[in-house]
Amino acid sequence: MDYFKEIVKVDPVNHYLVFTKDRLLKLKENINSEDIKQLEIDLSYLLRKPYYTVTSKDKNICFGINNHNYISLATYYWPNPETIDNLPYIQRDGYPNPEGDKYDKDKLRETAFIIYYELLLYYLTDNKEYYYDMKRRLYVFFLLAKTKMLPNMSHAQMIKGKNLGRGIGIIDFSANMTYSVILLKTLYDLGLVDNKLYNDFKNWLKPFYKWLTTDLVALEEMVAHNNHGTMYDFLLLSICYYLELDKDINLILYRLIDTRLFNQVASDGSLPLELARTKSKSYSMMGLKGFTDSAILLKEYGFNLYDLSWYFKDSDNYILNRALNYILNNLILEDNWNYEQVAKFDESTKLPLLLEGYFNNLISKEFNFNKMVCIDNILKIIITNLLK
Repeated sequence: MDYFKEIVKVDPVNHYLVFTKDRLLKLKENINSEDIKQLEIDLSYLLRKPYYTVTSKDKNICFGINNHNYISLATYYWPNPETIDNLPYIQRDGYPNPEGDKYDKDKLRETAFIIYYELLLYYLTDNKEYYYDMKRRLYVFFLLAKTKMLPNMSHAQMIKGKNLGRGIGIIDFSANMTYSVILLKTLYDLGLVDNKLYNDFKNWLKPFYKWLTTDLVALEEMVAHNNHGTMYDFLLLSICYYLELDKDINLILYRLIDTRLFNQVASDGSLPLELARTKSKSYSMMGLKGFTDSAILLKEYGFNLYDLSWYFKDSDNYILNRALNYILNNLILEDNWNYEQVAKFDESTKLPLLLEGYFNNLISKEFNFNKMVCIDNILKIIITNLLK
């Protein structure tokens, strides 16, 4: 089975975990040889996957853009049946246009997925075959002169007939490669990643970070009011973590609190901007996961996003707990959901937020994770070992 294409591709962010040092050490301490063997079986095909590049796309569909640039099409936009040339494309929210397969989105997402799991397998098995393959993929996609992706996303999620790229397309990276960036840094801190690889990728991330924080296209995403804005901040946090830009953390932290949490979470804990989507389950969980994953990283700097009493004295210090409780009680532990979900909902996407509920004492310690009926067996193995 191709794990990425059959399970992760549809809703990637809800299949990833943030691995800082403490969680990674806990996993290795708890996991047994049988579970490691099962992970290797389930992911045995990774070493046989091709090496993806942004430069492999057909130049004839690039609109004159240098094909070292990352290019993707707006996910939910389709040809306009009312015009002769089908332009401009029109929105069908929740329904992905398969035309996007010709461009770079899936190549980036699958590369991120392979890097993430090869790093994890390398850590758990000490088998350097995973490390060398991961290293080659990172160089081929981001660093080698002939195939590298330029450090920007100026042409992500373009709408044909309207524009050549949108800030909203940054989520192609933030909801995928971000988790590999964090894991690579964590393994480097554990002495398991060589200096050349670490520094070469650092030199790619530096101009990417500058583009993210200064370019007008990128700043469209910074001012986004829903999961896009939250995931943008999570991406910046992950790059700051990698580049050790500790002084930049405060600005991102306060924006997450003042601009994101206070404006996106309603008094009942719901995320109204995500409830309005045609895939309200998926996007509510994604919107919340951007906050909970950011909270994991911010804990490394001594900041508690679940209890904001250090920030200000108010009855609303536990706004993130309220949001997590809402999802746990209305969607994960019980299904009391009355909002639109046009796409099939994968129950295994509940696992990461269940884990955060467990770690933050919002669900019973007696909750049996093994009773969850999930197609994501790999994520289930990892999480059950984190709970031991």
